[in-house]
Amino acid sequence: MNAVDHIAKAARDTGYRSEAVVTDYSFADVLAENNPTRTVQLAAFTRTPPSYRSAALAVVHGEGRKAIDVVNEHRALGAPLLFVINQDDVTVWEVRSKVPPRAIETVDHAGIEDLFNRHRATWHPDAIHRAKSVGSSEDGHQLDFVDLGLLPTIEGEIHVKLGRLLVETLDLSQKASEGETLDARTLFRVVFRLLAAKVLEDRRHPYAAGWNADDLSSVLAGIETYYSLGHIEGRWANELPAIFDAAWRHLRAGISFSNISSDDLAFVYENTLITPETRKVFGTHSTPRQVAEYVVQKLQLHDHKPEDLRIYEPFAGAGVFLVSALRHLRDLLPVEWSDEQRHDFLIKHISGDEVDAFACEVATLSLILADYPNHNGWHVKEADLFAGTTLADRISANNIILCNPPFEAFNAVDKSRYEIAGTTHSKAIAALSAALDSKPLALGFVLPRSFILERQFAEQRRRIESLYSSVEVLKLPDGIFGASDVETSAVIARDLRLTPAVSITLRSTEVAERDRSAFLKTGQTTVHRDLTRGVAEKPDGCLWIPPLNALWNYLSDNPRLGAVLNPRQGLQWYDQEQGRSENQKPGFELGFSNARNLQQYQPPKPMWLDFREDHIRRAFNHDWSKPKLIASATRLSRGAWCIGAFVDLEGVLCSQQFFGLWPVEHLSNSELFALSAVLNGPVANAFLAMNSPKDRFRVSVVRDVPIPGSLPKTLTELAEEYITRVNAASIFDHTDGDLAVLLAQIDAEVMRAYDLPLKLERQLLAYFEGSDRPVAHAWKHWNDSYPVPGLSLAERLSGRFNAGGDWVKKVFQPLPQSEIDLLRDYVA
Repeated sequence: MNAVDHIAKAARDTGYRSEAVVTDYSFADVLAENNPTRTVQLAAFTRTPPSYRSAALAVVHGEGRKAIDVVNEHRALGAPLLFVINQDDVTVWEVRSKVPPRAIETVDHAGIEDLFNRHRATWHPDAIHRAKSVGSSEDGHQLDFVDLGLLPTIEGEIHVKLGRLLVETLDLSQKASEGETLDARTLFRVVFRLLAAKVLEDRRHPYAAGWNADDLSSVLAGIETYYSLGHIEGRWANELPAIFDAAWRHLRAGISFSNISSDDLAFVYENTLITPETRKVFGTHSTPRQVAEYVVQKLQLHDHKPEDLRIYEPFAGAGVFLVSALRHLRDLLPVEWSDEQRHDFLIKHISGDEVDAFACEVATLSLILADYPNHNGWHVKEADLFAGTTLADRISANNIILCNPPFEAFNAVDKSRYEIAGTTHSKAIAALSAALDSKPLALGFVLPRSFILERQFAEQRRRIESLYSSVEVLKLPDGIFGASDVETSAVIARDLRLTPAVSITLRSTEVAERDRSAFLKTGQTTVHRDLTRGVAEKPDGCLWIPPLNALWNYLSDNPRLGAVLNPRQGLQWYDQEQGRSENQKPGFELGFSNARNLQQYQPPKPMWLDFREDHIRRAFNHDWSKPKLIASATRLSRGAWCIGAFVDLEGVLCSQQFFGLWPVEHLSNSELFALSAVLNGPVANAFLAMNSPKDRFRVSVVRDVPIPGSLPKTLTELAEEYITRVNAASIFDHTDGDLAVLLAQIDAEVMRAYDLPLKLERQLLAYFEGSDRPVAHAWKHWNDSYPVPGLSLAERLSGRFNAGGDWVKKVFQPLPQSEIDLLRDYVA
């Protein structure tokens, strides 16, 4: 018996099923540029069918080559353990995604059985499978030899290269004669058949031997028979082999599907074909794969017995949630089950509904692809879920709800057709409320970003807090949903309470704009914040932990801007375009119209605004003649510096693009200047940036900005000086550097007025790194201009500390020896 045979026997003795231990296994090296096909002498898998997701260990001959190079060449197999056979011994290597592989142990051929016996617990197929599938969550136990970065790395490359291959295949079909006239439905059906045929061929399925791979008619007929799909009818039916022949040949010659997970094929199939055009034609929506994967993973289905789970997706669209649920639930099933047993279980525990028949078909075909090599049997039904009690009935029959509901409001036709439209204007709220009514074990919903903070979702947030012990809110950047520019989020709620609430564990997770691509490729998020807190008898529904949460808690007792200034939106006209003029007209008065390019402390160019009462829709009765602050009502940027304000002592008008902030009680001009510094400062900007949608501010949030308990005279003097100089007739009389220093001094006084602990101040200032400030001169982040660690901004600007010298020893003197001795005696 040679070394390969010894390892094969040891793997089976450790718990690997005979059909999961494969000799001479070939796979595409997707991590190499040209995707070469590589072969290992033996591969063992935790589950069948084999794929990089279930690969556990593999065996290769070293052939005198450098072992590290051999291991790296086989990373794309996905096995965390690689056995390299040399002439007299075998070395076990830990395969890694980014850092060099690590040799775990070397034994002679006679020691292989003992090696497996010593590692039986951690090398068991269930242990490795759990580490690869569940271990990507930081909550799960992790085996030290399983590199969690390996699977996402392989997966990301597979999706990119599969997507490219499928796009090229589609392009070839559409360039063929009659190809451009194909309808989307036929295209979906044929491409499914091509992908399914390539899977069967590349995996050497016995059924593929029954067709002639060079005759596409034979291939299409074979797949239709295998999956009981029926013949494609229509005007193109007889032309399909000719139209798709070049596409089929290109697909066959492309990357091998032998080691690719079937659900990857399903995801790419759906993602490539659900284009903006097909969405427009069929109304089909789609959830990005990584959003679905993230949500399903965070539901921690492994905390439940698989037989207790009934997973349901209303508004299933193209079925991405269903495919993700299939993979995660399949991973929980016993290792000894056959593929057919798993299939029979899964089709009874996973279902979905969708109003669009085409989307139902796409979802079903995606599930078939993901469930290779099994036949159909999936339950994705065509249903108008808002009709009658359909939605409530279907949800209540299940206990894990996954949903990306339609975001739009019920229109007039909907309101006349659906009773549920009388309870709320929003389809998303209606869907979420129906799910909460049934009190499922867990739910994962994609929702508009307004779910996080807006009042319209307040009741649903309170209900979630009262029902679940663990809630995560995921904040997603623009562009995640490709065809839609609606800001999105997701809520994941689990651990249904059986008794009254005592505490709730919250997690707030964000994907920054800069990490959008990384998230879509690997599921990598930017930051998360965790908090466990008590639950009141009447929950407030505050599920979101904002950035700088410790800062806002510290400032929770501070007075609010609304206590001293009353923000109110500016003039609105019945005809907005006629409300302003470059030239003076009867009934027009000077004011400010456009906040788009507003700069802090500096009023924009004034215009003539229509002030005739019968032309004004709103805000005519404000007391415009009084001194006030004027601030932008629309965000100046998507970043941290989002608002600009200036003092108006002349009592001029402003349009609805601005807020007028009138004193609640009389304030001197000096006090207005100081308040402009507060509103233009870091605390107010950070607060508004975190609590506002992407394009505007709510009056209630502006009122809630925390302000200092008192405003020092120094702040007033600095603000007046800066405003005078920045608004001077000739700004060129002053250098940018002078203005930047003066502005930094204002910021330092504002920070001093808040009396923040150094740690909180440092966190606040760091929040502004990388953000451009809307001021009339060059500005650099305080840490770049005054790089002295361990000091407050005011201390840095005081000039008492030399960044280049040993200022610590000058400021902090050692204790006298007598005090040291006294403290030592006390501690002892």
